[in-house]
Amino acid sequence: MSAWISLIKEETTMSLKMDLSEKGLYMFFKPYQVDALKALWNNPTGMSSKQVWEAIGSNKISRASVINFLQDAAENGLLDKHEITGKGGHRGIYHHKYTESEFKQHLATAIIDKLITEYPETTTQATNNI
Repeated sequence: MSAWISLIKEETTMSLKMDLSEKGLYMFFKPYQVDALKALWNNPTGMSSKQVWEAIGSNKISRASVINFLQDAAENGLLDKHEITGKGGHRGIYHHKYTESEFKQHLATAIIDKLITEYPETTTQATNNI
């Protein structure tokens, strides 16, 4: 069973598909995306898209897929990004905006907020029964 949710942060929206048959972050993200997040959590200085791609295993997924995920996540407030100038022009350096536990809290809050917005009475009743 899957459902769609949107993470809304400061006028940006990132749609995520929630697959209730999966566990953990895999309910929301593809395996390479989870690997990318973990690589960023483990690197306090930040990483370029190439470094993230190499860290998750360049033979697993295309570099374009990694770049698109990182850009979307940064645009939607899940990652921080700053530009540096180097050989060949500008490139982005991505940093985790939240620790892993803060990230999970952010997801949980977004889901609960969306449920309260869409089904206020039902959600309140359901959370009172937990």
